Amino acid sequence: MPMSADAFYPSLKQRLQAGEWVAGQRLPSIRTLVARHGASYHTVVRACARLVSEGLLVAQPGRGYFVAGQAAVAAPLAPEFTVNDPLFKLLQGGPQYTKLGCGWLPAAWRDTDLLTKAIRRTARLEQHSLVEYGDISGHLPLRKQLSVHLKRMTRVEACPSQILTTLGATQALDLVARLLITPGDRVFVDEPCNGNLIKLLQLAGAQVIGIPRLQDGPDVAVMAQHLARHPVKAFFCNSTFHNPTGGNIAPHNAFKVLGLAVAHDMVVVEDDVYGDFSTTPRQTLAELDALNRVIYIGSFSKCLSASLRVGYIACARDFIEPLTRLKLLTCVAVPAFCERFVNTILTDGTYAGHMKDLQQKLIARQALTQRALRTHGWTFDIVPAGGMFLWASHPELSDLHPFMQALERQRVLLMPGSSFSVTRDYRHLARINCTHFTPALEGLFSVESMRE
Repeated sequence: MPMSADAFYPSLKQRLQAGEWVAGQRLPSIRTLVARHGASYHTVVRACARLVSEGLLVAQPGRGYFVAGQAAVAAPLAPEFTVNDPLFKLLQGGPQYTKLGCGWLPAAWRDTDLLTKAIRRTARLEQHSLVEYGDISGHLPLRKQLSVHLKRMTRVEACPSQILTTLGATQALDLVARLLITPGDRVFVDEPCNGNLIKLLQLAGAQVIGIPRLQDGPDVAVMAQHLARHPVKAFFCNSTFHNPTGGNIAPHNAFKVLGLAVAHDMVVVEDDVYGDFSTTPRQTLAELDALNRVIYIGSFSKCLSASLRVGYIACARDFIEPLTRLKLLTCVAVPAFCERFVNTILTDGTYAGHMKDLQQKLIARQALTQRALRTHGWTFDIVPAGGMFLWASHPELSDLHPFMQALERQRVLLMPGSSFSVTRDYRHLARINCTHFTPALEGLFSVESMRE
């Protein structure tokens, strides 16, 4: 009976990875493999083509298939560090998990019917955008709408020529880091802060320095001490509903931060991706600075869809040109259809209505989650009035790792404090996303029940 494709492909792959043939060696001909293994001609050809796509074989027309240079080394399905990485678990965990430590809204909180209607309307009116490159700077009508949106929500005056669209906030941060940082530069971040940001800055060669985050914003006394000793190129920070503590920057704190930035020639990069969750115009560093030395970053991924990678940078014109060149080099443009979709929902009021509904849900769920956790002794150094996050600890748990392992066995995933650390020890803390918390989970946060 001929060997099936399902059997022949893994068998040949295993032999290649075991080193049966050395790098550069020619494989037996297709005809020989067919005769030896009883597989059909098409089965052998499909298997070899698949192994070429995986980098194990190299096809040379007229000569056959040759073993690639690294064929003897089995390639892991995923980098080893991802196996126990908390963020990887949250991103890749299946629907059986309650992702209580994640950084996004539940699917049920997104008005998919409303968004689907807007997608259809955009597709009907902007069919050409499905097949064309977008504008490198960003769709001009969208940049005009973003100018209006920023003024209404943050009182920041930014004309369209001061706005550059990006593939979400992550690309915006990457572009700014590439522009500002040369290897060895010192850079401030909030501590705790988004662990991916820390890695991104380190990838650019920065020496990352954590500035403690307090109830009213960054600890300006610690900032001043560092600045008195050595120059710092930039400060990357959240202003509204800070990740992971949920706190907001107060006006007096923002003034002090900007005063230090001016005195020490430091650029401030304000990541405000959670800002639209605020029910009122929020305090931003960009407003106080009038986009002089503040680079402002926003995004629609957090409040609309994680798959909708539309973010933007608003900054001084001197920054726009080099950032645009970097964007051209790294991605050319944001998908034209996505930009037109965001423009549609900003223009017709769909986005404003969606956000009003979300804001009220966030306030209610914050209150519910805080109340439920306090019942079981959990505490919060910063108490948010909205937004998604709580930065929680329990006085009886100096290390939350065993507690989080117990939760994982119950199919509940948290984000440990260590994921948000530059140098400080946050083993006793965890980020909780209130939007994924339900009364049914409350009992799992009883320390007494965990001991039983």
